[in-house]
Amino acid sequence: MSNNNPEFRAAWSAVPDVVHAETQLRKLEERRSALGDVLSPDLARRKVFDDAVAAMRAGAEFPDDIGKRAADAYRGALEAELEALALNEGVWSLRAHLEYLRSTDGAETALEALGKRLTEFLVEVKKPAADLNGARSAEEAIQRGGGAPAAWKTLTDMLGALRNIRQAQFDILRPLGDGHRLQELREKGYFEASGITPDGVPDDIMRAMTSGHYDVNYLVYISSLPNVWVPTSFDALEAEDITDCGVPDDSVVDYTPRERIIPAPLEPVRHGHERNPDISLK
Repeated sequence: MSNNNPEFRAAWSAVPDVVHAETQLRKLEERRSALGDVLSPDLARRKVFDDAVAAMRAGAEFPDDIGKRAADAYRGALEAELEALALNEGVWSLRAHLEYLRSTDGAETALEALGKRLTEFLVEVKKPAADLNGARSAEEAIQRGGGAPAAWKTLTDMLGALRNIRQAQFDILRPLGDGHRLQELREKGYFEASGITPDGVPDDIMRAMTSGHYDVNYLVYISSLPNVWVPTSFDALEAEDITDCGVPDDSVVDYTPRERIIPAPLEPVRHGHERNPDISLK
């Protein structure tokens, strides 16, 4: 997988197996490129015959060693063809192996390295953030003077690094789970920090957090948060989401035994004309 994001490449450089596979892949790709187009053995042999016939028609003698020439051409082309096949096989195999490494345990190591990089980056943000003197725009920074204008420019330049870190995070996490679900979690803000409670985040910060459209104010804000993170697995990110249990399903029958109280029977009502039945023998 070709990825020119420096933060992505730096994160994977913390995984020795990936570094080795990438190095070997690069060497094989360079060898295959240097080999160029390879003539098949049959075509190489055919070319020797055609050249000899063309030379004879032009007045030259037909070569006495035509067989050796054809055999040498065939053998040379066969070796080149087999080398090209071997290099193609090696390149394909290493690419598949890299994809495997990037979707298994190696991803956790890379994400840990990226998380460390994010922490160090946010420490770097704190110094120019303090020099802003509360400015929330370039115009305000100019009005405040001092080190504020230079700090605003420095922080503006640092936004690219934040974007690269988060894009690397997305690209490393994507093979570990469902890409659509990953994007959904990102749009909820869980991608940026753990324990997100939207009610406690200013609206403009929440918009940047859920859209990935970062600005200086967002960068300054998150540099002061203790819960900014890079999750080390897709499951860890998924666990941040709170599942809505919804309305209970009334169609489910509850067979739990219940105590039922049977009321005592009512006393008979007397009307005055009742009599006992005569049951004597006649």
